[in-house]
Amino acid sequence: MNNKNISIILGVTISYLLHPMIISSFTFWYLISGPAANIENSKTVFLTSLVFSTLLPIVTFLILKNQNLISDYNASKKEERLLPMSIGALFFLIGFIILREMNTPKLIQGIMFCGMINTILAWLITKYWKISIHAISLSSSVTIFWIFGHEYLFIFIGLFLILAAARLLANAHNFLQIITGLILGITSTLFHYSILFI
Repeated sequence: MNNKNISIILGVTISYLLHPMIISSFTFWYLISGPAANIENSKTVFLTSLVFSTLLPIVTFLILKNQNLISDYNASKKEERLLPMSIGALFFLIGFIILREMNTPKLIQGIMFCGMINTILAWLITKYWKISIHAISLSSSVTIFWIFGHEYLFIFIGLFLILAAARLLANAHNFLQIITGLILGITSTLFHYSILFI
């Protein structure tokens, strides 16, 4: 196995570890059920969040792959990302409505809402250009942690650098696509939290 193949495998492995669905699940878990959380019915709130942000999208990917509507589970081809992203945005919308009806704290509702908005924005961009959804997801979650008062700056910068290196090693994106994803995730999340949830 040559160095190029090793680099690609390393990049793909790290990309899976920092997959948007894993990042989303961890964000919901930590802020709903983590050591610093204080939310009523936290198990129900987390389960609801997990179902609509992660489990249903995973099932959707499995179905789409089985129907040959996507060529791989990463939806590597730009055109193949549009359908799962549109379905994912719908799941985020339903999840947001349910969390709202449950009178979940607005800061938690905001995670689901921003997931929906960022997915829609990514969908619109993806119609014309391949943007890094990994970068959007990570930067959005980092922004949410910052809003919640968890200002682990060096850890977050480290994660950004690791993710950028992984996506480049995996030949999934170029540097501009990654940076654009990071900027979009931060600005969109901060903007919508500022006007709607803070």
